[in-house]
Amino acid sequence: MKLSSKLLTGGLVVGGTVGTLAVVNRLSALRVGKLDTKLTGEEQRYRWKYGDIFYQVQGARDARPLLLIHSFAVGASSYEWRKNADPLAQQFRIYAIDLLGFGLSDHPSIDYTAEDFADLISDFVNEVIDKPTIVVAHGLTCAYAIANAYRRPQFFERLVLVTPPASILQETEPDPIRAALKFVLRTPILGQFIYEMLASHQAIRSRYDRQGYRNPGLITDELVEYTFISAHQRNARLPIASLLGNALTIEVHEPLAGLQVPVVAIWGREAPGGTRVPLEASEAFKRVNPNIDIRMLDNCGLQPQDEQASQFNDLVRQFAGAVVKQ
Repeated sequence: MKLSSKLLTGGLVVGGTVGTLAVVNRLSALRVGKLDTKLTGEEQRYRWKYGDIFYQVQGARDARPLLLIHSFAVGASSYEWRKNADPLAQQFRIYAIDLLGFGLSDHPSIDYTAEDFADLISDFVNEVIDKPTIVVAHGLTCAYAIANAYRRPQFFERLVLVTPPASILQETEPDPIRAALKFVLRTPILGQFIYEMLASHQAIRSRYDRQGYRNPGLITDELVEYTFISAHQRNARLPIASLLGNALTIEVHEPLAGLQVPVVAIWGREAPGGTRVPLEASEAFKRVNPNIDIRMLDNCGLQPQDEQASQFNDLVRQFAGAVVKQ
């Protein structure tokens, strides 16, 4: 009787805990508003193999195409290019994409991998744009732009790499702790509860403050709220589980070394960790490919396209218009 009593008590505690977590998750979902794009332009959807991909296009139809690819983070989306799309559309045909599992694109219940996102970018350039394209990628997505430009240089005219991490130049090794974290985050109740803590208003603001912006005044309520809503789309935790599980990283040392297309890499000088961080990253990229054009923007961290939008846009224009040296 004592054993059965303990089992019953333990079952009630576990059941009560799971029930409480489920209620908390449900209440969090009810607080979320409707997600809508803040970028201007024509809204389109690309029917891809794993779901519909939302993107916006603007600029003259005969202008050179330029694809904007957002970074990976909780609540990430093409919203990060809100200060760049309109100005650059005066010169280019702009495509701003929400990657699968992010923003207004579909969020299928799949195991998100680096190969999926690399294939998506390649297919989008080939099937939607269908012209040699200037690709602007941010953060970890720089690796996919490099890999694709190496394999299919005829479709990738130039690359603009925004704060690319030096980790993409190193071979990734299995990490049991990260793999376990990915497994837990993919679970419906406990995983969603942990994700809710990562995707709260406070957590989002704190992340931008610690990792994103040198100027805290740019972390507006609108930015936090949009990120919060984007982070609470159905199944939004699944690509983040892969991200935190280190499943979205690919090593591109060899592709970067063999690139034949022009490349500019941009860092904010005041990135988290001190000025040595962007300097060491830029030196690492330069060692692999000496032809890379390195640029450092002052008074910004990991979001130079937002913190120094005017300088960033001018740099992209200048780089895209530069004569290629043979």
